[in-house]
Amino acid sequence: MKQAIIMTFILVILGWIWLFPRTEDIEYVDTGAVSLEMIQVEIQGAVVFPGIYHFFQEVTVAEAVIYAGGFTEDADFSKLQLSQVITSSRAILVSSLNVEAVDEVIKVNINQASFKDLLEIPYMTETKAASLIVYREAHGDFKHLDELLNVKNIGVATLEKIKPYITLG
Repeated sequence: MKQAIIMTFILVILGWIWLFPRTEDIEYVDTGAVSLEMIQVEIQGAVVFPGIYHFFQEVTVAEAVIYAGGFTEDADFSKLQLSQVITSSRAILVSSLNVEAVDEVIKVNINQASFKDLLEIPYMTETKAASLIVYREAHGDFKHLDELLNVKNIGVATLEKIKPYITLG
């Protein structure tokens, strides 16, 4: 009889454990969305695949050039700091040892140019041209080319690319 009571007691405990398993409380913490900052690097000149490349972490100039297919045979990379870490959007120009004759560039007067004239400037987009005209109408003529940095959608990289094609008067 004693054994029957013990056996019943054991079966009740095992049944209880099997029917009502112990649940663990798991606490979830919502940290929100992780924001990734994109680094845009425009690589031009003596590289195999010139263009704009997007990175979501810091890279060195050498790594960015590798993404562009590497240097061409006539690349002059002596002026580049290949170990420099790129932490923000920028442009890289890899010059060539075989410098070709450059045609004379006709410069556009940004203080008088129409929207259509601004679009003829290399690297100038419709958005940038419109922003330039809006800024010019609100603040008057540009006194110095560096004032273009105050125009929405025009940053340091864009300014450096369009400088050879623009003038103030």
